[in-house]
Amino acid sequence: MQGEKVNKGVSKEGANILESNAHSSHGMDRHATTKNDIDIQKTMDLLSLLSKLHALRIFTLAKDGIKSHIGTHSEIGLTKKQYYLRLNQLVKAGLLVKYDDTYNHTTLGKIIYHDYLLRLEKDISNSKQMEMVDVLNQSSKFSKDEIKEIFPNMR
Repeated sequence: MQGEKVNKGVSKEGANILESNAHSSHGMDRHATTKNDIDIQKTMDLLSLLSKLHALRIFTLAKDGIKSHIGTHSEIGLTKKQYYLRLNQLVKAGLLVKYDDTYNHTTLGKIIYHDYLLRLEKDISNSKQMEMVDVLNQSSKFSKDEIKEIFPNMR
């Protein structure tokens, strides 16, 4: 699929970025956008959305389902505009879906939440140990095997 022209599922902003990248002087076909380019743009769009506090809050709460009713936005500390803007963006991005009166993670949303977000939170909570491993790795006093013995869960 490399080299195949595609433009489905890319935000207008993302399409503009891809178009400007295609005009660069790297010898690429000026009008061709590869599947890889689209995948990279989709990843950037998802990360950009989840980097926003209100979107991340809604996305995190959706792990247990968010009931859709008049006061939902105020229950989670957002204005109606903030709530519906981010909720709609999360749905459009394919991370949330509404079943009956509840917003839940889609399959992609579940994967991102469980495999990446929870993992990142765990890694952040272990950042002091990771810093220690980095210091030990930079010194010549301990071998990689000795460091792994002390910190077996670190890579």
